[in-house]
Amino acid sequence: METRSVEDEIDLFELFQKLYQEKWLILGITAITTLIAILVSFLIPKTYKAEVFFEIPTFQTSQNIQIINYFELSDAFKSYEKYRKLSFDAKISQIRNSPNTGKIEVEGSSPEEAKKNLNEIINIINKELFSEKLNEIKDNLNKRINAIDITIKEFIKKRTIYDPAKIADLLTEKERIQKWLQNPQIICPLDIIVSSKPVKPKPLLYTAIGFITGIFLGIFVALVNEAIKSRT
Repeated sequence: METRSVEDEIDLFELFQKLYQEKWLILGITAITTLIAILVSFLIPKTYKAEVFFEIPTFQTSQNIQIINYFELSDAFKSYEKYRKLSFDAKISQIRNSPNTGKIEVEGSSPEEAKKNLNEIINIINKELFSEKLNEIKDNLNKRINAIDITIKEFIKKRTIYDPAKIADLLTEKERIQKWLQNPQIICPLDIIVSSKPVKPKPLLYTAIGFITGIFLGIFVALVNEAIKSRT
């Protein structure tokens, strides 16, 4: 056992010795791959990202009027992407534990283009994807406003004892519906966030990958070179 251990140590020593003899080859290959990675990271077009959080409007009424849910939005947008083929990458995701809140992320070759692309996605969702459903929702909400007006008139006409808080809730609901009808939106975007620095490429990451790849490639070439020498 001791003899075998000594032989293994000798083999490892010889291996490191051979690699040391090929150190300039290893260093040269590592330098080349690292330089290539650096050049690639600077030559690849820069990509900027714009994102926005959004809310899906909900109206808590006796008729349970709901604009859409996240899954309807996600499925409709995927179908749109499939058949219309956007010229840029776009992603819609749901915020965890928040069914009526989501996030849109898009990319562009400049901060201005990324923001423009994001506004395009918002317009597509609010103006194109659910045009038929929007008309249906408008009709339902107008009916709800009429129902609220009738309910309030009945309270006043009959002069019955009523809960002021109930009237206040009805008026608040009516105001919300009217505000939405003035500018109907499937999603209500919050503040748009645009990256001032490119998110792609990442020079440090590319350099690290190039350096590590160069070391392993250099060792491999060095071992192959030594194997060829030993056979000649």
